Amino acid sequence: MIQIDGEITEITTPPNKADQFRDVTIWLPETEEHVEFKFTLESFKSAGFAEGDKISIKLEKKFDIDSLTKDLMNM
Repeated sequence: MIQIDGEITEITTPPNKADQFRDVTIWLPETEEHVEFKFTLESFKSAGFAEGDKISIKLEKKFDIDSLTKDLMNM
């Protein structure tokens, strides 16, 4: 598992989808890059995101070794 801490720097409304989505831009000091996530309006409101909020992102990598082996054998 990887955990990356960041800060919400910008919240925007995508054109033509204002009633459905919000884009949240997060600054990741560890990588010195911005990353953008798209949330449904419902998820965005329930999370209560605001510019300046600190955020932690947890990444877990899971894979099915049997499926991976099967795909490799079919190549």
